[in-house]
Amino acid sequence: MALRRPQEDLVLKVGTNEMELLEFYIERQEEDGTVYTGRYGINVAKVLEVIRMPELTEVPVSKPYLVGIMNLRGTTIPLLSLAKWMKIREPERNPASNKVVITEFNAVRMGFIVHQAARIRRVAWKEIQIPPEIINQKYGGSITGTVTLEDQRLLLMIDLEKIVADMCPGKEAALEAVPPPIAEKKKRSILVADDSLVARKQILKVLSHGNFEVDVVVNGRQAWDRMQAYYKRSQEEGLPLRDLVHLVLTDVEMPEMDGYTLTKKIKQDERFRQIPVVLHSSLSGEANADKANSVGCNAYLVKFDPERLFQTVSAF
Repeated sequence: MALRRPQEDLVLKVGTNEMELLEFYIERQEEDGTVYTGRYGINVAKVLEVIRMPELTEVPVSKPYLVGIMNLRGTTIPLLSLAKWMKIREPERNPASNKVVITEFNAVRMGFIVHQAARIRRVAWKEIQIPPEIINQKYGGSITGTVTLEDQRLLLMIDLEKIVADMCPGKEAALEAVPPPIAEKKKRSILVADDSLVARKQILKVLSHGNFEVDVVVNGRQAWDRMQAYYKRSQEEGLPLRDLVHLVLTDVEMPEMDGYTLTKKIKQDERFRQIPVVLHSSLSGEANADKANSVGCNAYLVKFDPERLFQTVSAF
């Protein structure tokens, strides 16, 4: 299924703090019977294609939101109902009218069933806001950002990493592969920027195995502000900057400022360019690694490989 793309600047440049967002709809039936259409979004970089609802094979003894599997050109892909995962009460509708968004992230392919795929939007990360606490409570921390649309309604960005964590709890067991804690005389300070609650918990668990002090923020803007504060303190106290921030570990997709832009700003600033930056993203593939290299990052990791994460951070 072809979706209409923005006409201006069809090539999305790295480090411009912009993204393309696939907008889709999920209907919710209220207690009084009225139907509300919720608007949601996924980064186009994670989307392979959008297809009509296919024939599927049911999976026995599965989670309620895992509705089955499908064969797509020789590849078996799990199909998840986003409405069921978010515990949305759906109105009666013909399942054949649904659409499936085929995605690839964290080196995993999945199909997400939605009620309608609408369009692709070009937005600046600064337009994406951290969700208010009331939305966090309502959706169980599964929303990473909000975008205010032309009609003042909100579009919600879903934390796909949380879905993977819910579906594949075995990934947590992989944390046991991380080496035991290392005893060192001097702690190394790491600034972590990630908007996903699940990812932050995973990262903190991995870094607890090393002699690290971790400072956590939820987007690139906060990380950039923190870098200014580190520099100011280093000047006031006469400390080497790397004593205060040994390394920056950042996600790519974050509200207000993305990881590419954060990395570019750090590497173009003579005060900070010697600080290693590791981009840690659910976006897989050589193209995304090339984008990371183009802004000067020191390493690019695809989530979530705890042993590799620990080894990479420890190497700097």
